[in-house]
Order: sequence, then structure tokens, then C-alpha cells
Amino acid sequence: MEQPPGEYARVLAGCRPFRDLPEDMIAALLARMQEVSFKKGDKLIRQDVRADSLQVLLDGRAAVIVVSGVDDPTEVAEVAVGDVIGEMALISGEPTSADVVARDPVRTLSLPAGDFHDLARKHPEIAVVLTRLIADRLGGAVADALGGKLIQGYRIRRCVGRGGMAVVYEAEREEDGSQVALKMMSHRLTYDTRALSRFREETTLLESFDHVNLAKLLGRFSAYGTHFLVMEFCDGVGLETIAARRVPIREEFVRSITGQIARALEYVHGLGVLHRDIKPSNAILTADGRVKLIDFGVARPVQRLDEATRTHESSIVGTPCYMAPEQFEDTTDIDERMDRYALACMAFEFLAGRRLFKQDTSFKMMQRKMTLQLPARESIGSGVGEEMYDFLKRNLDPDRNNRSDTLAPQAAWAAPVDVAALTGDA
Repeated sequence: MEQPPGEYARVLAGCRPFRDLPEDMIAALLARMQEVSFKKGDKLIRQDVRADSLQVLLDGRAAVIVVSGVDDPTEVAEVAVGDVIGEMALISGEPTSADVVARDPVRTLSLPAGDFHDLARKHPEIAVVLTRLIADRLGGAVADALGGKLIQGYRIRRCVGRGGMAVVYEAEREEDGSQVALKMMSHRLTYDTRALSRFREETTLLESFDHVNLAKLLGRFSAYGTHFLVMEFCDGVGLETIAARRVPIREEFVRSITGQIARALEYVHGLGVLHRDIKPSNAILTADGRVKLIDFGVARPVQRLDEATRTHESSIVGTPCYMAPEQFEDTTDIDERMDRYALACMAFEFLAGRRLFKQDTSFKMMQRKMTLQLPARESIGSGVGEEMYDFLKRNLDPDRNNRSDTLAPQAAWAAPVDVAALTGDA
């Protein structure tokens, strides 16, 4: 049954990427789109071909099928009315990653590639909503659009992490078969100038680092409409996995872990850099017992926390349960002591098998931090020594003037962790 143009507008306005666009932009899209019909079995999109259009399904269903040279074709998703296809290839300029085959007779609204790019230049919001859609589809799906892709000489194997800023893939360098981690800036941020600035600043910082307890930056490149960092692949277990067991850990292990992170922080602090987000999920324990800090996405040189930063960073930066009280009040008037506070929070969590701060709201958590009375040494965990207790008490003080001036004593605790014994103990 033929659909009048008014129905086109309702379908487009109701489909997920475009539904928040104003009416004038919907009208601009419709003015460039045309209806296209497909018979059952026709290919709406062909794999490994540069997309010549973006399409929105008006009716019918289609299957998304990945064809590889080794395995049988695999159906990875179904497309239904209101779904958008072809956006990844248009945004990235790369060939499509799958066939899209009509299950039924299908009609679509098709926007030619040239018209899309012309509209995106005139109305950047159109490109922004599509990059958000791409970001949601990468790293979280059963079959990732980048899975198995060869990008700049790196073959993507699997997604190993996904956050608000980036998606991290395990990949293999085709040249020598070595493992690397590819950190891809989320597509939803590619039109966010502040986020792009942060990603570039993280790259600059990583390029200056050379330390055994920091993941190394091996390279960087742009592809698929975004930016990638090539990082040392740290094969191991995230400290958040160990913390999540909520089992007290013996001090000997906590000293080794704390010492290695302290050694890394002493190094970056010596370079004038603040991490600002020390927490278990930003560290990995490798198979050989080394702890590696892996994320400097919100790190900053101290000298950059000036009036310009104050203007652009009005929101809280960090993770509340590990943040020092001063981070809640002013993200510019901070120094190395807030990283020491976060490390003490982590050490307590491992020793006690529970987080020190669990309040529901940032306000309640702030109140708790400002009035904290550290539990007695004997009640934190089994065998917590006076040296460890002194480290906790000093660096969890709400008044940063009472905290340690250095982590050098804790850095001296650094030693390889007996991973087998730790995982058995925890």
C-alpha cells in the first residue's frame, strides 16, 4: 500500500536517531529522500561496498548477514520499520560490514550519500544523532560492526571494554601477530569539541609516559570517522573484578598492589600530571603480577587546571566514592593529594572487602567524607598493620593539608603480586 508523504514524516520523526530533531531538519531530510522498493531476497546493502545511501525502512523486514571467507553467512540482526541502515559506512567512509537482505517485500526512504554529506555540513545535528546511533551499536552488540575488521594493519578480535568516552578492542597486528589494545573514541563524541580535546590531551600525556606500571602508547590513527589509540595490551584481570568479590584481601597483597599504583602515581606526579580518577576499574593485574594503570582519559597537567579549565569543566570529574572532598567543591583547586586520597579508598576497599563510601547521592557522600572517622585498625580487616593504617588515616583525612606529601613510602611496597595466591585468597 502506497504511503503518502505525511506518513514518511511520521516514520522519520518516530525513528530513534531522528526523533529529537526539530521539524525543519526532518523536512530538510525528507526533501532529499526518495522511496525505493525491494523484492524479497534483494540486497538493500552489500557487504564490503562503499555505501551510496542511508536508508530508513518504511515497511517489511530485512536480515543483517555477515559473510566471511571462512565461515557460513551469519545472521546477526533483523531490521524493522523505522530502523536506519547504512549510517556507519556514510559517517566513516569505509565499506559496509554486512549484507542487508529483504525478508519480505520492503520499501525504504533512501538518502543518497552526496545529499547526506551536504545536509550534514548545513545541519551538523543530523550527523551528531547518527554518530550516537553508531556509538550504541559498537562494543555492546552480539556481533560488533568492527569485529574481524582489518584497520590500519590491526585485526580486531573482540571488544574488551566500553565506556562513555571510548570503546577498547583487543586486536592483532598483522605484521607480527602481536596483541595490542585499540582504544577508539566513541562516535557519540566526535562532534563534541571538548571531548575531542580531552582525547587528544590524553594522547599527548601517554606519549610522554614510560613506566612499568603504565600501559604504553604504541601509536595512533584516525579511521571509521573517529580516532584510535594503539596501546600495549595488558592481559590480565581488572582490579574491579577482584574488588567486586567483596571479600577481604590479606594485607600482603594489598601492599603489593598499592605499592605499584603508588609508584606509577609518583612517576606521573613528577611529570606534573594528575590522574583524577584512580579506581579499581582503571587498573589491570597482569598474569606476571604487575599492576598497570590503563586509563588517563580525565588526567590533566597541573598547570592546565586554570581559569580556562574552570570555564569548560563545570561538572564533577571523577568517580564519587573515590573522590577527595575538594573534588566535589572545585575541580580546579586540586593537586596530587586527591590521587593519594583515591588510592587510600582503594586500599581500604581491598582490605575490608567493602567500599568505604556507599551513600546514594553525591551530597550524602560528601557529608560522609567530611565527617569520616576511620574505623579502628582491627575492624578493617585481618592483620592490618600500623604502617598501612597510618597510610589510610593520613590520606583519607578530609583536610588535604593533613595528607601525605608523597607516596614514596608506599612506592617502596611495590612487588609482583602472586596472582594465583591472590585469586585463591580473594
